[in-house]
Amino acid sequence: MRKFGALTLAVCMAVAGPSVAGEAPEIAANPLKNSYFGELHIHTSYSLDSFIFANPVDPAMAYRFARGEPVTLYGGETKQLRRPLDFVAVTDHAEFLGELELCTTPGNTKYDTDMCQKVRKFDHGQFDRIANSVTGTQKKRVAELCGDDGKLCTDAVKSTWKKHKLAAEQNYEPGKFTTLMGYEFSPNNASSAGGFTMLHRNVIFRTMTVPDTVFSAYEGTGEDLHKWIETTCTGDCKALVIPHNSNASSGAFFWEGKNSDGSPWTQEILERRARVEPLVEIFQSKGSSECQAGLGFADEECGFENWVAPCPPGRSLGCAVADSFVQTALVRGLDVDKRQGVNPFKYGFIGATDSHNGASGATEENDYKGELGYQDNTAAKRILAQGRQAGPVDPHNGPANGPGSRMLGFNPGGLAGVWAEKNTRESIWDALARKETFGTSGTRIRVRFFGSFDFDKDIHKRADFVKAAYDKGVPMGGDLVAGPKNKAPTFAVWAVRDPDSAPLQKIQIVKGWVENGKSMLKSIDVACSDNLKPNAKTGLCPDNGATVDVAICAGSKDKGSAELAATWTDPSFNAAERAVYYVRVFENPVCRWSTYQAHQLNVPVPTNTSPTIRERAWSSPIWYTPVRGK
Repeated sequence: MRKFGALTLAVCMAVAGPSVAGEAPEIAANPLKNSYFGELHIHTSYSLDSFIFANPVDPAMAYRFARGEPVTLYGGETKQLRRPLDFVAVTDHAEFLGELELCTTPGNTKYDTDMCQKVRKFDHGQFDRIANSVTGTQKKRVAELCGDDGKLCTDAVKSTWKKHKLAAEQNYEPGKFTTLMGYEFSPNNASSAGGFTMLHRNVIFRTMTVPDTVFSAYEGTGEDLHKWIETTCTGDCKALVIPHNSNASSGAFFWEGKNSDGSPWTQEILERRARVEPLVEIFQSKGSSECQAGLGFADEECGFENWVAPCPPGRSLGCAVADSFVQTALVRGLDVDKRQGVNPFKYGFIGATDSHNGASGATEENDYKGELGYQDNTAAKRILAQGRQAGPVDPHNGPANGPGSRMLGFNPGGLAGVWAEKNTRESIWDALARKETFGTSGTRIRVRFFGSFDFDKDIHKRADFVKAAYDKGVPMGGDLVAGPKNKAPTFAVWAVRDPDSAPLQKIQIVKGWVENGKSMLKSIDVACSDNLKPNAKTGLCPDNGATVDVAICAGSKDKGSAELAATWTDPSFNAAERAVYYVRVFENPVCRWSTYQAHQLNVPVPTNTSPTIRERAWSSPIWYTPVRGK
């Protein structure tokens, strides 16, 4: 295979010319794009739940950690990234920013109240009181702390938001490390069956021109958030929204015909959602939101880090249903687009951690330190202890997935990858907005995906592959519209391994479409490691024989590939049908974090979760749309 990694992975950080005193140097742009890895979902001590878990890491420390500096976690253990990240947005919960500001800032009228004193002692009972105030139908701040009108807390939010802005400004180094302003919007609806319907979204801003406050679940629904962004964030202010944990949404993110609060769709709401919400978090520490075995489509790769238990017969809330997953949404969006002229589920993909330790991008399986402060800061707590059980007052600690420690259901989380011209706020954000993004399960696999009606049959072998692919096609996140009559689209895909993780095993293209009113999905292996070829009948790669010796966590050294690439033409293409295509890249198996830590404790490897995993990456999709009216 011809190598082109050096071309596509070149990091252009050169200074175009001498800078004038007081001005930032101009960063050279790479028109073929560089890959950057980052974190767009991290909580610090400015989130009330993170604070209650005794997390000592504030936003400035979280940024410095992401840049490669060590940080001391709760309990005194030090953690440092093996490789720094390229970009980070600290996304503390919008809800309770003001409450925490009042309780932790000496001199204000609420600092010495009984409630605030208990909050500073990490009293979960006080957290429960405050968290309950935004759960369910009654969304009113705690009067004891915020006043009857809530104004004390809403005013205090502005002070904390300024601190976030200062931390972002002080840690931004264009060309080397990008900080993005952001926060999490975190509504929860308690179900009568128990558990939570989580409808959380992260808001990411393009520049430091941002509103002077944030929009929280106290102010409205997700649809209200979209409207607030378009009416409040104007001019130089730009923002996008990224939903996450659809796996714990009871399907409410991707309902058809109704909004997250059950009200009916309108054309205005659908079009606004499509404009403001271009991405979805496909993987994080609370599991995969791509798909789940036994729910939705038949897909042999859906049994991966599933966190929420499937709904039993007769129950549809507080558990996982087919509508909870991105695969369902992608195919449903095709049908909605056909009927209403807009696709509200036209999502690109990213990964994240959602760690409440402030440890941005700490995703290594063999060095997992937990994510919930004092609740899981030791291997014994993560493997053996029951911990604090999830309940209607604790929206961020969802359902357990088996006996033993409920912490076993968590994982170290994923990463967001982008293809951008340079490492600056504007360039990174623009890549997010156009969906030229990919998500990983924590590894740093790099993946590119292009589609066209005009590709050469082996374009992936060209020395100028990336330039030719941009010239003749569209990248991930793009759209193909009605090519030459009866001609099928061709897709080019390339991936390179993370040198600190396992070799690659295969590349797979997943296609979704609607045929005669029925939602369809099929996965096709297009590149196999070890010079293997996909089976002509099944479309799947033969097993490459890679194994893991679980006793010592040693994987096969002679199996897998450093780089894989392929060109594939859809043999079942129907020009009259909308379709969506995305890529999955798989590594050889490795030990799961719980296996490593069972060995550390000299206890049996847990049997209620897999002892091994296959790390993976997901490209953002490419969509095909026929010419309307034909």
